[in-house]
Amino acid sequence: MSHMEEVLSKFLPAAYEAMAALGLDPVPIDFEIVPADAIYELASYGLPGHYGHWTFGRDYWRMKRQFEAGAGRLYEMIIETSPPVAYLLESNTMAAQKLVVAHCLGHADVFRHHVLAAQGGGQFHQTLAAAADRFAGYRTEYGALAVEVVLDRAMAIQGQVAVEPELTDANPATSGPVDAYADLWAKPARADPPARPPRYRLPTADLLGFLARESPVLTAWERDICDVVRMEGLYHRPKRQIKIIHEGWATFCHQALLPQLPLSPGEQIEAARIHAQVARPDPLSLNPYWFGWRFLQGLVEDYGLLPARSRMMQESDASLVRNYLTPERVRALDLYHYRWNQGYVTTPQGGRAVWNAERQDDDPRELRDLLANALAERPPEVVVEMVDGDDRLVLRHSEDGTALDPEWAQLTLDGIRQLWGHPVLLHDGESLYVAQ
Repeated sequence: MSHMEEVLSKFLPAAYEAMAALGLDPVPIDFEIVPADAIYELASYGLPGHYGHWTFGRDYWRMKRQFEAGAGRLYEMIIETSPPVAYLLESNTMAAQKLVVAHCLGHADVFRHHVLAAQGGGQFHQTLAAAADRFAGYRTEYGALAVEVVLDRAMAIQGQVAVEPELTDANPATSGPVDAYADLWAKPARADPPARPPRYRLPTADLLGFLARESPVLTAWERDICDVVRMEGLYHRPKRQIKIIHEGWATFCHQALLPQLPLSPGEQIEAARIHAQVARPDPLSLNPYWFGWRFLQGLVEDYGLLPARSRMMQESDASLVRNYLTPERVRALDLYHYRWNQGYVTTPQGGRAVWNAERQDDDPRELRDLLANALAERPPEVVVEMVDGDDRLVLRHSEDGTALDPEWAQLTLDGIRQLWGHPVLLHDGESLYVAQ
């Protein structure tokens, strides 16, 4: 056991005791100390045991160059497995490791108590690892390029997934009104056999699921790939909805815990410096560590620690902002949105040239709604409306006020057409995209 592992093994019980003293009970975490390359790999893949795809290699090298050039630092990565696993960067100082441990306990508290935490999703990494083994077999049998092409097409619409109930013959949507006494009456003879009921209600927002199950051209191994990509999309969706809550609560916890924990005066000063670097406002973006921490800190001041936590665990980022970001908090946090203007300016802090951003003077309630809408942003909802008599798949982009990017929409539609095997039409307001 290294010196750092020995120190942290003694520090962990004190950290859990400090959380318990606050009335918080995070799920226990497995901590591992790993080198930087392992952190970059885990961050690019998202989960251990992930199947391979060229985009993960791209993200790995992009992240590696960014952090090695000094543009930020990745102190840790925590994964919601069962139990959660937190990977600590081995080059962290002792003060940084202790801060990160306290930070991860906040994440683990959200894992245990938030309503959007995965139900049974803690073992999803095992499902993904098994899928990676199958995909490796497909590469051997059908060729790496064939597998990569299917992955490209499926991952392009990984956001277009939804959980929707399957239909049965007794479902009113397919068999008409349910009559409790139908078995008492004579049934009319049918000249034609009944049509096979659709597996999903139409329209359905589960585009990738519909293709995986209903495509007339996909083989079994191609359906398997689409199913796995769909499951991963569903796994990550709730996590995207509570990023502010996750990072804000973890930051709140480490700030509340560190003064109560065994850190030397020098470590306390270094931990305070790291906190100030991580949880600081950015003039041109919303730092989730800073905003989440300060916002939740205000809720705790208003309601008390445990009542505020109980409310937070029932909300998404968007609903938390919409329900609790008062005009007074908007002003206290100095929130604003800005508009880009032509031309460049030089900032007095460092003299770097940036595109000229002009701060807007908004009503606090309008600003709250703008922020809530931004946090509720999701991938475009593309709905499967019907399959017409010529087997053409008819899709519609739901009206959310934002048009699709024409070039990317057409490229994505071309991929959907390959998965479906027949022409595909996509309605987007007054625009119509066609993939023949």
